[in-house]
Amino acid sequence: MLVFVMDQYDRPGHPTRRLDWVRKQVKRKWAKIVGGGISGKPAVLVLRERSFDRSKTVKRRFFAALDTGFLNVGYAVTELLADGTLGVLLKGTLNARTPDIRGLMDERRMYRRARRYHRRLNVKKKGQTPKSRPPRYESRGKRDSVTLRHGLETHVNLYARLARLAPLPDHQVRRGFESVSFDLRALAYGKPRTGSGYQVSPVGKATGEKVRTFVVRRDGGCIVCGSTEHLHDHHLRKRSQQGSNRANNQVTLCDNCHDDVHAGLIELPITDGAQWRDASMVNAVCGKLRKLARDLDLTPVPVEQSVAARRRLAMVKTHALDAVSVAVAMTDAAAVDYRDTLDMDMAQYRRHRRARIHAQRDRLYYLPGDKKPVAHNRRKRSDQGDVDSLAEFRRAHPQDMGRLKVKKAVRLYTPNRAKAPAVGGDVWNIGGRRVVAQGVHSKTNLYVPDLKRVTGKVYASPKDGVRLFWNSGMVVA
Repeated sequence: MLVFVMDQYDRPGHPTRRLDWVRKQVKRKWAKIVGGGISGKPAVLVLRERSFDRSKTVKRRFFAALDTGFLNVGYAVTELLADGTLGVLLKGTLNARTPDIRGLMDERRMYRRARRYHRRLNVKKKGQTPKSRPPRYESRGKRDSVTLRHGLETHVNLYARLARLAPLPDHQVRRGFESVSFDLRALAYGKPRTGSGYQVSPVGKATGEKVRTFVVRRDGGCIVCGSTEHLHDHHLRKRSQQGSNRANNQVTLCDNCHDDVHAGLIELPITDGAQWRDASMVNAVCGKLRKLARDLDLTPVPVEQSVAARRRLAMVKTHALDAVSVAVAMTDAAAVDYRDTLDMDMAQYRRHRRARIHAQRDRLYYLPGDKKPVAHNRRKRSDQGDVDSLAEFRRAHPQDMGRLKVKKAVRLYTPNRAKAPAVGGDVWNIGGRRVVAQGVHSKTNLYVPDLKRVTGKVYASPKDGVRLFWNSGMVVA
């Protein structure tokens, strides 16, 4: 077992196996242990009255390697020993939330469009002309997609997270990642036999040809019954489920077959090309990491080298062991030692919500002697319900306007987090088990799906446990 060490100024030292020395420091209250035990994190010994001198640090070589991914990102913290063996100190897999970003952005766009629609409607009611606003892609210029930025930040932040969980002298740590470049054209349509054939689109859509015209010409009519009358376009993946309008996501159906498909009577065993979304995003993230490699002091490791290292040492293919194979390729290690390895998986949770950050209490209007407000806000909010706004109250009771008392709106910082027993990503100790809460169940209980195989229920009362940690973004699972 290894224990990581930090001095009184939070400067990391070298991990140690001298558990008797560690017990002595803790027993005499010269140090304290952070992590370990039920927390699932590596044990870190924090010295109270001792500092490390970097110039006198013994020379050792550590490596933090990542197996780049879309949903699952493998990681490993290793050390190259004197005999050429690679000692694995920490390895695991991060379950990222990058695939959820597209759906969240679509939801955000829906609310943004609803706000603008009502704003234009109110302007027209006043007899004014609404201002035209340029599209976001024009007003904000060319920017990377939110999914790509999140995927890149996830990989960069994972290095920082590993540095906090397994502190090591930064000047002795070398960071690397598996550099991948998938040929999506070859994966989707196969490799062309001739070099010039690679430049020709295998889809066959003519220049300037509309997608609908091409889809009908490609399918030659309804793909189910062959009819050529009353043809419709059918999206294999619905637009509401992030489906695109590209030709590979559309097929031709007649009106009768189209109704049967939506009624569930006909199942189309066709994929829409979304299976390449993971590979496409990994390509983009690796390209960004290669550009930032010099600034972030990262070492790109071609996937061919990591695969060769994994096969040479006969390692099983997992995300965590792929990260270990990246470290093997960086060091040319002859063997791998798992004696001191701590297996630790993590899951990524959402930390910031606009509902918490931008929430505020309504502006309230009272009549003298009344305990309940008679109006909320100057103008009605979209989620206000049947409660009158000040404008509506003015039209209904103009004689009472001068008697109203106002209670101003107040910004409520993290109101739901203060009131709710837990938010997604909080770590609890319930019945001696370390569990991660996914949110709130019925407003008063914790929603913990991991408890179902133990208690048969997916919820637990906060009174039955103790909160260990707040949501830290990347939570030890």
